Amino acid sequence: VLQSPLLPSVSYTQRTMPSQASVVLGLLSLAGCADAFLPTSLPQLRSRNLSPAINLKMVAVGKPGTGKNGMTETGFSEPLVERIDLPGVSHGYEYRVKEEMVEAKKLNAIEKVKLAKGGMRIIDEIDELAAEAVKVGGAQNMDGDQINFRLKWLGLFHRPVVPGTFMWRFRIHNGQVTSDQWRVLADQIKEYDTGSRNLWDTMGCADVTTRQNIQLRGIRLENLPRHWKACTDAGMTSVQAGLDNVRNLVGNPLAGIDPEEIIDTRPYTKEFTEKLTNYGKGNPALANLPRKFNVCYVGSPDMYEHPDINDIAYMPAKDANGNMGWNIEVGGLLMSTRCEFAIPLDAFVPLDKHWELGEAIMTTFRDYGYRYNPRTKCRLMFLIDNMGIDAFREEVAKRYKEATGEELRTAQTGLVPKEWKRRELLGANKQKDGKNWIGFVVPAGRMYADQMDAVADIADKYGSSTIRMTVEGNILVLDIPDEKLEAALSDANAIEGFATHPDMIIKNTVACAGNQFCGQSKINTKGYAVQFAKYLDDKYDFPEGKEVRVHWTGCPNTCGQIQIGDIGLLGTTVKDSTGKVTEGVDVYVGGGIGQTSAIGTLYKGKVPIDEGLEAVLDELVVSKFGATPKGSGSGGGVGGFVQGLFGK
Repeated sequence: VLQSPLLPSVSYTQRTMPSQASVVLGLLSLAGCADAFLPTSLPQLRSRNLSPAINLKMVAVGKPGTGKNGMTETGFSEPLVERIDLPGVSHGYEYRVKEEMVEAKKLNAIEKVKLAKGGMRIIDEIDELAAEAVKVGGAQNMDGDQINFRLKWLGLFHRPVVPGTFMWRFRIHNGQVTSDQWRVLADQIKEYDTGSRNLWDTMGCADVTTRQNIQLRGIRLENLPRHWKACTDAGMTSVQAGLDNVRNLVGNPLAGIDPEEIIDTRPYTKEFTEKLTNYGKGNPALANLPRKFNVCYVGSPDMYEHPDINDIAYMPAKDANGNMGWNIEVGGLLMSTRCEFAIPLDAFVPLDKHWELGEAIMTTFRDYGYRYNPRTKCRLMFLIDNMGIDAFREEVAKRYKEATGEELRTAQTGLVPKEWKRRELLGANKQKDGKNWIGFVVPAGRMYADQMDAVADIADKYGSSTIRMTVEGNILVLDIPDEKLEAALSDANAIEGFATHPDMIIKNTVACAGNQFCGQSKINTKGYAVQFAKYLDDKYDFPEGKEVRVHWTGCPNTCGQIQIGDIGLLGTTVKDSTGKVTEGVDVYVGGGIGQTSAIGTLYKGKVPIDEGLEAVLDELVVSKFGATPKGSGSGGGVGGFVQGLFGK
């Protein structure tokens, strides 16, 4: 039985506002700022702070919508997709764009691939594809659409940078795995591990992601059937983990052990994932969305889940009778052409009706969301722009009532504090049951099989065999009694590269895959992220209690979420002092999360990494974050491990 816990005596905000009210930032005379990263709007800033880097003019406007559907003259009276029965296919049906839509509007390339053959059908073809890969000498020699697109419905992303290999993305709801599952994941990359720990080499490895998830690298299609069986036998799935599907369900990394817990998010992320994927078997009703879709459940005052940038954010709330439930926010996104925080739907659902509300939102998006060019305009917020937040809510409420027999209620009293100092997840910390969790940094989110095995050993030897991941790319081990804490910390710090009390910058560094594995990235984000973290940590001390979060992303797709970093670095190409084209970054500042969330703005563009970046970062950390030089000496934390991570 879930109950409303006793909460600290602080002020709270309902995180609600009139359904058509929002705030758009008018950016005036911002010289040199890439249009792709202009924060076109920041709905419902609440107590959040704007970036201090530039004076921004704020103009109150609404989201009444245009009533016009960008794909049809019929507006929003008729869905753009229809269910097609498929006798002989394991799932029996799929959703496709209606034929008249194909003729009336030019579909984007991905929609054409889905129209030719639905992505979920790939689940019937694993053995066949693996056998073909053996026959032709690797996936790089096979049909492009099957390899480069449809396998993404199984979480498998072909990496042409390393031909024939795949990144394998899983579904780890709430970021929690058992030590046995963790070892199974490690086992899948061991045969591809070359032994190198140089972040400029390619090898079998794993990443903890910004969706509280894990991605394995180096997987070959030839071996997929046995990899697939090992992971599914261990209770893990990757179904519907890529392309136009809902991404991993994010929840409180301290769920169930949090002394400040508002709601335990684990049952809800679990139920949502099970119903979304039909318990890992695949769910064609929700496997053809117009674009990717992010969902999180907030369970603590700290908002570790980053609700502002999710398409659906479930925010803890209670009604006048004290019944717990969720207020709903929708439409958050960070992307190459637009960055906008989620806005209130003015809706409250009881705890046990969370799925019905989520399904109503997702099917509305499925049926009316855009599928044309450019794909950057096919996210949920673009539909809300034209449909209008009131009309969108009306459609969602209709579907919710059809599923539950209940009216969709208006937003109730939010339980997330208006002001709150975000607690540290790393190091040793007390759980609400008196035991301890320990958190340790994973530099830039990159792990190797031997490190993963060592984490599992600690979880078994000292804790409850439970491992959690965070959206910052780090790891927690839970349920360690006091008498075992010192030994657990010692073993954790003995893992090469990991640290429970790391230095300021490395512990707060987030990086996408980079061009080490991703062809879209302009730079090696993970390599540079660790290199420059060490540079700053070795050179500076930072004020007590002041966090400096540094995000790296290799291309405008912003998988590294640079817009919400205190410092954000976007990979690009520039000319150095000799006129030679080289690697560079655009530097952003002023992003924020939690109660002080904000979208960062351009500080300086086209900075060559080898020539100018050290000086720019020096200036930033001193002038904006109060860093003071400490001279030479070890930065501590990750110790000498980082010395071998970059070999340029």
